[in-house]
Amino acid sequence: MIYSEPTHKASEIAQQTIAELASESIAPNPQNFTIWFDILSGRNPALIRFIDRAKEKGIEFSPERLREIYSRFIISGNDNIDSNDWNQRMTEVASKITEALGEIGDGTEKYGAALEDLSGNLSGTVNGSDLTHMIADILSETKSMDGQVSNLHTRVQESSDELEALRRELAETKRDAMTDKLTGLANRRCFDESLLQMTTEARENGEQLCIALCDVDHFKKFNDTHGHQVGDQVLRLVGRILVENVKGSDLPARYGGEEFVIILPETPLKGASIVADHLRQKLASRKLARKGSEDTYGKVTMSIGVTEYIFGESMEELIERADGLLYKAKQEGRNRICAAMAHPGLKKAG
Repeated sequence: MIYSEPTHKASEIAQQTIAELASESIAPNPQNFTIWFDILSGRNPALIRFIDRAKEKGIEFSPERLREIYSRFIISGNDNIDSNDWNQRMTEVASKITEALGEIGDGTEKYGAALEDLSGNLSGTVNGSDLTHMIADILSETKSMDGQVSNLHTRVQESSDELEALRRELAETKRDAMTDKLTGLANRRCFDESLLQMTTEARENGEQLCIALCDVDHFKKFNDTHGHQVGDQVLRLVGRILVENVKGSDLPARYGGEEFVIILPETPLKGASIVADHLRQKLASRKLARKGSEDTYGKVTMSIGVTEYIFGESMEELIERADGLLYKAKQEGRNRICAAMAHPGLKKAG
């Protein structure tokens, strides 16, 4: 996902991240910092649940386990990335390191041979002049070896920096592939993958899970009247409302067009309905202002369908039920929620 926090908020999360890593006795390297920054920013619900459960079970956060967590939750799952390109770039960096190590290997052999010669000569009778020459020779080889080691350190450090830059670029590319560019929310792909994972966890752990499907009321009319730029402002406003008011492991996403969806794990239908209605009220209380003016475009509202996952049903069945409840809310007057376990059995409203 895109890191869209303002500077002061990002700084606050960063400080919390350092403190949290210290309390867990975890090295504050870039990998671990990214994991805990994502946890404390609330942007990665699946990661949050995994870490919480790991703590409950007393699982040790070893370097190996942290690498596994980073690979699974931070940089996993982007089919759009050109694997051949990344493999080639990583291979090039690895070759640089191998080459440098090979050169220093040759240097150590030469240095070892020089020491053997010195040892052999010392076993015989040597005069002061010979000893002076031998000392000078070994000092010369030592300085040469020292230079090679220093050069190796520089080259390996440069390669390490290059690998770290590649890691950051890859992580950003994968996050971008799961993010809606307009609102900064999770995109449809991220929602689909997260819903599959969360429903699987809910089924395995016997936990409740709900989804809330939201649709901006009269969006087409609003868009046609004021233009697409204002329509985009509306969508960004809804995105901000969701980000500011959805907490914990709940995942808000842009489902498509003017539709949004929230996954609420470990939440019963009544609790999900309260969250959904809170979001509806928050949006309705905000007026979209014209840029550079005190005038407003009026109130933006949304209708929401809320339902609970039934163990064993498909994702399509769950979403279809939420969709039916959403359009029931629209049929009943819009700017309201409709929540139920069962399908409402009503046709979609226009």
